[in-house]
Amino acid sequence: MKRLFTLIALLVASGFFSPVHAREFPIPKDFVFDGHKDLKQYTPYVLPCIDWLKETPLNEDPNGRAKINYFVLTWLQINPDLSISLPEYSYKLNGINRDLLYLFLEGWIKYTIETKDTGITACSMAGLNTMLDYYLAGKASSIGKIEFLDNMALLRKEGKLKGLFDTGHVAKNTFIYLKAPYNRNEFRYEENYFGFHYYTINLLNPRAIKYRYMLDGYYNDWIVTTDGSVTYPRLPPGTYTFKVQASMYPDFDNAAEGSYSFTIRKPFWMEYWFIALIAGLVVGFIYYFIKQREKSLKNLAMLQQERVIFEYEHLKSQVNPHFLFNTLNTLANLIAKDQEKAISYTEDLSRLYQQILAYRDNDLILLSEEIAILDNYFLIQKGRFSDALKLNIDISSAILRTKKIVPMALQILIENAIKHNVVSASEPLVIFITTDDQEIVISNKVRPKMSREKGEGLGLVNIKKRYELLTKKTVIYGLQEDEFIVRLPLL
Repeated sequence: MKRLFTLIALLVASGFFSPVHAREFPIPKDFVFDGHKDLKQYTPYVLPCIDWLKETPLNEDPNGRAKINYFVLTWLQINPDLSISLPEYSYKLNGINRDLLYLFLEGWIKYTIETKDTGITACSMAGLNTMLDYYLAGKASSIGKIEFLDNMALLRKEGKLKGLFDTGHVAKNTFIYLKAPYNRNEFRYEENYFGFHYYTINLLNPRAIKYRYMLDGYYNDWIVTTDGSVTYPRLPPGTYTFKVQASMYPDFDNAAEGSYSFTIRKPFWMEYWFIALIAGLVVGFIYYFIKQREKSLKNLAMLQQERVIFEYEHLKSQVNPHFLFNTLNTLANLIAKDQEKAISYTEDLSRLYQQILAYRDNDLILLSEEIAILDNYFLIQKGRFSDALKLNIDISSAILRTKKIVPMALQILIENAIKHNVVSASEPLVIFITTDDQEIVISNKVRPKMSREKGEGLGLVNIKKRYELLTKKTVIYGLQEDEFIVRLPLL
């Protein structure tokens, strides 16, 4: 306690706790924060710092802003009464500008300090209002116009901001914004390229948001996607309505919807007066028309076949080794420590990519060939994780010689297991591979990482779609008690 009073006395003497006037920098510019000290003693000074940040435009004193942000966020980290995830809210707010995100957090902090209220909805509302007030006051003009915040401000004006935190199944907590490709609705026949972009405001679970869209008048079935855009390159003349819906629920119940209607006019040779003009010539061209129609049907059939082939090739091309960055880091360390091991590691890596290139054009390969690829891949990963990673394979030689599998499927599954689970010497990650006559089973105990990587699940979806193009047998995967199990058909 005596040491605390001494420290406070030194800070007062240095001017740290001097009165703060409007726009006056609230802490000494030469002050250095020690992150190892107990910063709770600085709590009374947090509000003046937040007020300074709220009053000062972004383009004024950026170094001072960075210093105060550091102080406030460091204080937040050691405060057991407040818990705010910076990455989580950055994602929820569509990757908003960092300084504006800090203002959101600081508005939250100020509200909690002043009211002692720690309710998520009230705190989030306070943060949103702080950020919106700052943006609408023009203090963030140096970063330009932000459409996401403009729409958020409109929701506030309409009294809908609090609804973003309503968890009811029929609540209006998701808003979709469709960016129309043009500011008009009627086009010439050659103006037939349309690209639509859309996004949502959802502060409950934006990672669960899915979209479905249709172009009414062209293809009248919903198409489900997670992408935020869709393109129609060559639309025929007609009247269309593009509709897109967004929802956190897989059944799209109570979904938010946006739409855009437009018309592509017919070319002059499709107008009635032109058709009447050439009506007398139609009989002479019947034979030609029939031949052209047969040719068109053949072309359509070929196009459909090529589309299937393209889809499969595209799915195969998505097999992109996620471990490249880590292998290069491992290689760099080996070069510095043991050049012979570095050479051996480089040869193993080269051999793996030779195998990938050798089988990339194959629809199926023998299980023995797939295991050979996996063995080489696992050898490379062992160079990184050593005994923290183990692989148990139990497959009979008869199955290895006779059964086939989609190329690189096992590599993707092992890659996913390493990507999403803790791998440590104290608790090694053990992966089991077993088979019977019908399927191969890959399993491991689930020990998820603290921070999950974006894009989770794309590898499994890729494998599932590749199997769907080859066979009616299904890929099964999911959690069973404390294990994650994947079952791949053997062909």
